[in-house]
Amino acid sequence: MSYPAPQQPQPQPKKSRGCLWAVLIALGLFVLFGFVGCAALVASVGSDSSGSGQSASSSDGGKGGDEDGSGDEPTAGIGDTVEDGAFAFTVTDVETGVSSVGGDFLREEAQGQYVIVHVTVENIGDRAEMFDGSNQKLFDAEGREYSNDSAAEISLDNSDAFLTDINPGNTIEAQVVFDIPEDVEPVSIELHESVFSGGVTVSLS
Repeated sequence: MSYPAPQQPQPQPKKSRGCLWAVLIALGLFVLFGFVGCAALVASVGSDSSGSGQSASSSDGGKGGDEDGSGDEPTAGIGDTVEDGAFAFTVTDVETGVSSVGGDFLREEAQGQYVIVHVTVENIGDRAEMFDGSNQKLFDAEGREYSNDSAAEISLDNSDAFLTDINPGNTIEAQVVFDIPEDVEPVSIELHESVFSGGVTVSLS
């Protein structure tokens, strides 16, 4: 009696990796295009918001600027009251061409000319603050900055420009002195509550 020969086991076909690579490539493209689309959307939204901000800024500038449409705030002048920090300043007078200040015992001679800026300082804050002439700055037409002359201020009578404490609600009359060249004309003064404050400009022209 004959028996059929045993059959050899058929080798199972290897799994094709083509489909796997196709899926991975498709997934990568999907993520890439999705990222690009999101980036484009964000850029578009940012551009729109930026444009609307520029429009608002333009419209505000038209309302808040000068009548000539320049958009710059007008500079205060002599007699105008301006504020910086806890102080309200009013420049009342400017003396130029002064060669010397003081009396027989305390007398100071200018290297060029003394410019004396008379300013009223009121403390509009809620605590005592010190006014110091050294925090104030004088400017000429070329934008050059001049510091005060503390020695000349001390020589003046009835001047509170040197380290004067002002209580809330009180007012002082200060004379801030600058020593500048004889041929220079002062055009503005920058008044400060303290060395750290932003300051406010008053035209002296």
